[in-house]
Amino acid sequence: MYRTENSMQIDVHNQPELVLSGIPEINPEFCPDAPSLLSLGREISLSTGPIDNLFIDINGVLTFVECKRYSDGRLKREVYPQALNYASDLQNLLIHYNNKSFQQAFCDLISSAQGGGYRNIDALIDILSKDPILDGKNLSEWRRQFLERFEFNIKSGVCRIVILCAPAPNNAFNYRAVRNLMQLMSFSEQSSSRYDLVLMDLREERGDLTSKIIWRRYSVLPQIPLIAESIRDNSAGIDKMKERESKLPFDLKQLLQKLLESLSGHGLMAIENTNGYALKSEDSKKSIYTTVAIKDIGWTVVRHQIRPPETLYSKLEAEEHMPILDRLNAVTKSKESTLGSGLLFEIELSPGLSTNIDHLTKAIIELSKV
Repeated sequence: MYRTENSMQIDVHNQPELVLSGIPEINPEFCPDAPSLLSLGREISLSTGPIDNLFIDINGVLTFVECKRYSDGRLKREVYPQALNYASDLQNLLIHYNNKSFQQAFCDLISSAQGGGYRNIDALIDILSKDPILDGKNLSEWRRQFLERFEFNIKSGVCRIVILCAPAPNNAFNYRAVRNLMQLMSFSEQSSSRYDLVLMDLREERGDLTSKIIWRRYSVLPQIPLIAESIRDNSAGIDKMKERESKLPFDLKQLLQKLLESLSGHGLMAIENTNGYALKSEDSKKSIYTTVAIKDIGWTVVRHQIRPPETLYSKLEAEEHMPILDRLNAVTKSKESTLGSGLLFEIELSPGLSTNIDHLTKAIIELSKV
């Protein structure tokens, strides 16, 4: 239960998965190929008032979140037009800009957001490019498609609008206000609208915050071509990966199964992809940028996309010895970022039949934290 909307906003800003998990087709637990949401900050000022929370994904789709407690008297009538006004105001503010001037005008708008601070499009794109869906993709082509789609989406009203409601102390659910709000939206909404509108409930259950859809006027939000093609090809690629895995020597398959079980015991889940398994935190559903790659003759563990902001990057750049990697056949590689952000490092671990699974698990966890 929330005493203030501000505390709701902070939780949603810090945990975008609270929004993701409430929408079936982007819930990372059910759809591992769904893009993550990146928070652009909260309390973003517009002429009709501040946007509570604003997110973006690698398809250039914005998600507006309006946080309200059920005890708020404005829930019945004001919250619905207010949420739509934010998307409309943003469109009107940016409609006259194009290309680089559009990108900078958008970044100027969000630069003062609480918890945000992306002052230029390159900084924003650099963070978005870390989404695991983009692993192995042509990032230069993704960047080009993203910038085109991002501008088109805002100017065309393509977005997701979430009205997120939560209990206040001693006020679990204001059914009259919610019912009236649902009736108002059902009467007003047009099937031709380009935005996805969601009324969602947020509350604590069994010690965890969970969100669920109360009402929705669904609209398909477009993906950029590179992402759409990648997801279409993903199923066939996973089948090929599983075929490679089935042909591994019995001892290596057994070793792999022990590793996945060990990682699960430490709060990490393995999500199938075309290369093998991507590792994510079970709590936050966020990638730890580590992949178990299934090859024709074996499997390896790769900690990839190690970038300048990470402590691990400075260790690798200084060629500092890391005892945790001893006896794990670790190989460090570097490559130039296709986004022009300098070198990226990766560490590849090649386990053998004599590898201690506890040591390998510890190394994976340590490399994800450094």
